[in-house]
Amino acid sequence: MDSKKKTCFLIPSVKSGGIETYLLRFLKYLDGDANVTVLVRSNSKGELYEAYKATGAKIVFRPLGYFNLPNMFWYYRFFKKGKFNVICDFNANFAGIPIFLSKLTGIRNRITFYRQSSHHFSKTKFRVAYTNFVNRLVYKHSTAIYANSEAGLKFFFQNEYPQDKRFKVIKNGVDINDFVSSENVDKNGLRKKLGLPSDKFIIGHTGRYAEAKNHHFLLNVAKGIISQDDSVLFVLIGNDTDKLMLLVEQLGIVNNVLILGYKSNIPEYLKAFDMYFFPSVTEGQPNALIEAMISGLPVIASDIPPIRECMPQEVSFSLIDPYDVESTVIKLINAKTELGKYVFQQHAIENFDSVKQFKLFKDLLFKSKEQ
Repeated sequence: MDSKKKTCFLIPSVKSGGIETYLLRFLKYLDGDANVTVLVRSNSKGELYEAYKATGAKIVFRPLGYFNLPNMFWYYRFFKKGKFNVICDFNANFAGIPIFLSKLTGIRNRITFYRQSSHHFSKTKFRVAYTNFVNRLVYKHSTAIYANSEAGLKFFFQNEYPQDKRFKVIKNGVDINDFVSSENVDKNGLRKKLGLPSDKFIIGHTGRYAEAKNHHFLLNVAKGIISQDDSVLFVLIGNDTDKLMLLVEQLGIVNNVLILGYKSNIPEYLKAFDMYFFPSVTEGQPNALIEAMISGLPVIASDIPPIRECMPQEVSFSLIDPYDVESTVIKLINAKTELGKYVFQQHAIENFDSVKQFKLFKDLLFKSKEQ
């Protein structure tokens, strides 16, 4: 493999999100083994901008839009001038136009990487027609199509997966050492450092404020639990979670809910929690849940295909209906009495070690051949 192949990755932003975190971790793993350009399909810098710069990658900001001819022409010239060996677009179906344009410029290895298992937009006739159109561009012009879950490939290519050899599932990769707790961790000391109470049973959640993360459901579950057990504190971490404060006040649970916004030291917070709650209604393959499992936390999560994929078989006792508040309250209260049953640390370590998963992606990334 030519260790300095010119590689262009396309991502939606440099905010703290699943796609952005995954690529940042992968660039750190590459450690300069490729000449990397990151094309960001927005104009704004986010929390991860400085971390991306520190990898040595060239960062370029340029929106594309649905069907903006000047922007499309800019992308075409950018690919032509860049003379990239590999292009990898993480924008799911919306990779269709860049993948097509990159083919026109002669880029031989064109990879689309899906990191979701459903559409992330409100459906209208135009949007459905458009996403179907760009999906066909992806399928026709990509030399490889990856996803971090089978659920994603089944959703976006229900008539083609798994027969086409271009499809491949590459699981998320997490640096195990960042999240595995030492046996000598002083939880009370850590809580003091983080400003968390030592006398509360803390149920944590990490994830940006978005409809898919099901925060309103989470807070209604919190109300049900707190009404029965005032010793429980819910801690929410993630971009824009401050927007939930009004609902917290309306539910009357201000004293038992702590909203912290974005934090860069997630491993420390996970080690300070007692349990982890993840009620998403849709995911690709959730880094946040995987990190919690690797940390050794007991977890309760939604019973949806992408989450079932990343957990051990026969753990339905740990899965909840992300629309049924009453049964979820009961399950979390019961789980508090036998926490060890809900710990899946070894499974997560074996399946999501970044060394193994990133090596697979790296090998495939630079060995792809035009179909």
